[in-house]
Amino acid sequence: MKARKIFFKFIAVVTSIVMCFALLPDEYMGTIVAQASTNDPIVVVLDPGHGGNDNGACNGSLGTNEKNSNWEMTLACKAYLENYENVKVILTRENRDEYSSLSSRVQIAEANEADLFVSLHSNSTSHDVSAVNGCEVYRSVVEPFASNTHQLAADICTNLSALGLTNRGVKTRKSTILPDDDYYTVIADCVMSGIPSLIVEHAFVNNKFDAEFLNSPSKLKSMGEADAKAIAKYFNLKWKGTSDTGLPTVETTAYMQDYGWTATSPSGMAAGFVTYRTNDHRDKQLQAFKIDLNNEGISGNIEYQAYSSNTGWQSMVSGGNVAGNTLSNKLLEAVKINLTGDISSIYDVYYRVYTGQSGWLGWASNGYPAGKIGFGTEIKALQVRLIKKGSDAPISNVSSFLEVIKAPQTAKIAYITHIQSYGWEVAEAYDGITSGTSGQSKRLEGIVIRNNTGVPGDVEYQVHCETYGWMNWVTGGELAGTSGESKRLEAIRIKLTGEVSEKYDVYYRVHAEGYGWLDWAKNGDPAGTSGESKRLEAIEIVLVEKNGAAPGSTERPYVTKLVTYQTHVEKYGWQKFVSDGSSSGTSGESKRLEGIRIKNASGVSGSIRYRVHCEKYGWMNWVYDGGMAGTTGESKRLEGISIELTGEAAETYDVYYRVHCETFGWLDWAKNGELAGSEGLSKRLEAIQIVYVPKNGPAPGSTVRPYVNGNAKEQETTEATTETVPETTVENVVENNNDSTASPTDAIQ
Repeated sequence: MKARKIFFKFIAVVTSIVMCFALLPDEYMGTIVAQASTNDPIVVVLDPGHGGNDNGACNGSLGTNEKNSNWEMTLACKAYLENYENVKVILTRENRDEYSSLSSRVQIAEANEADLFVSLHSNSTSHDVSAVNGCEVYRSVVEPFASNTHQLAADICTNLSALGLTNRGVKTRKSTILPDDDYYTVIADCVMSGIPSLIVEHAFVNNKFDAEFLNSPSKLKSMGEADAKAIAKYFNLKWKGTSDTGLPTVETTAYMQDYGWTATSPSGMAAGFVTYRTNDHRDKQLQAFKIDLNNEGISGNIEYQAYSSNTGWQSMVSGGNVAGNTLSNKLLEAVKINLTGDISSIYDVYYRVYTGQSGWLGWASNGYPAGKIGFGTEIKALQVRLIKKGSDAPISNVSSFLEVIKAPQTAKIAYITHIQSYGWEVAEAYDGITSGTSGQSKRLEGIVIRNNTGVPGDVEYQVHCETYGWMNWVTGGELAGTSGESKRLEAIRIKLTGEVSEKYDVYYRVHAEGYGWLDWAKNGDPAGTSGESKRLEAIEIVLVEKNGAAPGSTERPYVTKLVTYQTHVEKYGWQKFVSDGSSSGTSGESKRLEGIRIKNASGVSGSIRYRVHCEKYGWMNWVYDGGMAGTTGESKRLEGISIELTGEAAETYDVYYRVHCETFGWLDWAKNGELAGSEGLSKRLEAIQIVYVPKNGPAPGSTVRPYVNGNAKEQETTEATTETVPETTVENVVENNNDSTASPTDAIQ
């Protein structure tokens, strides 16, 4: 077990903070784990909760005392477990009146290289004590500990409920400080030490029914033994003096992209990171794996092989050796696993893979491939189990394997898309053939492209995806976009690298919602739309000899809105987003602007930030990229605004804006953080226009008077009595008003 513990400790530090998880389906839970041996016994650390002067939860009227009942159950659990071979049971204290800190209890488990830590407790409630009763078990929220202890926790609940207790099920509790970590100290510390752990809450001390269990020596013994039986099942322990040789088992260890080797997973448990995709498109994938077979005296071995997009099917390796590649960053798309020798005539090996795009695929067995080839769908986790021939095999209504029909060898570039409702196309399109649909209003959700020329080099591509914006560049054969998330693609960039880029130009065009077929883009230029929420519906891609003629018009491959914005208008509320100089708000209706949202839609990295001068509040804090500036529901007018770009966007564009102001009408254009509107006059803003202009390009109109300062007369009076009045600029006004609640007192008029 020592090697398995080392792997647990390696991954625990990383995964305890950053990993989320999803529970494994019930249909394959409850499978056996690694077999103990005389030279390497299973080590179980039992922790009787509380102790010493800490009595835990008690109830004087019912005569219950948690410290005492925990101790009796723990002794019973220990005594029962010691009836099995090759198990070592250690307690965290020597008697009921001894106390130790929570961390020191886990340190005992770590010092003894524990395979499992179980803390035994009883529960209490401040709610209706007549209605709340029964057992519940807490396990970690951190993978792989979550998956690998879930069934043990469920089995303990089942065993306790068989005694007559209410089964309240398997529970978790997240930290309030680190939401991806555990709340309970012993579980969190065990994760950091690489030790699977549980907290068992057997019964409620202040419930009359449960108190009968906690006050009965025979029932306390039965509850401790119920825990022990589940633990024995978890480790496939063998009763002393029996002829049962146990069952053969497998252990699978995953090597994950950017993480390295993870904890070794026992039979039937997921190896890798089982996380359902939400808003995170950066999940780590399986890069390599190895499987160990514990034969239990049956001759034979286990062999397996991996498929990656760059190498195809790799050579078959046998138990304990690495399949895949820990050095390169090429990820796995499919696997095959098989048994050899005598064990293959007694057992079948079943396995399935988990992908971030499709979740769990169906079960494969005995050398049949599992995975998806050609869809850019890399494996995130692998599950392997042995089933005795003639026993019930795991079933699934999902296919275990799917492979794309490849483009012909004569094709130069091949591509395949994931289409709304239809899923992945079954065959690659190539050399200008349409992939996707037209006239069906179906969005493209993902795409995989590959260089088929045979010329060294690769194809790289990047998509603009609903919610995510421009996603990371990916390399040929990898998925760009999503599948299973119902997110539309809105634009794409494609380019060649290496020797193939010296021989060919890549051209591509898209069919976009509302526009139909746009013109051809080339060598990394964007194709599609931006800022309009328009779906891509189809794509065509061709390679052309370097500097050769384009396959068609290149005039308009990309329709973009550089900046979008919406305003909250008195009585009307939020208006629709408009873009690129369109007016948002009203004029001639005497309606005040109360709030505004602005987004950088250019596709150029960087942010747009803005702040407003609001009635009563003055200059408010800067907000960014679609955040709301101003108020809603307070009937407060906006009186001024300042807008500027950051990052690459600021290097590429100047942002100009002008406002329609009460009494003054349309003022002139302000630029890059200058003030627009009025101050000291209590004049409402009624409308706004915003545009991007290429850096240092001409302004869209007059810039003489973007801002009216109501303190002008006061300044004129001051000039007559002051020897020197420093020249005031918008730049130093903004710079000298870092306090977002302060109102600038000097500004160009």
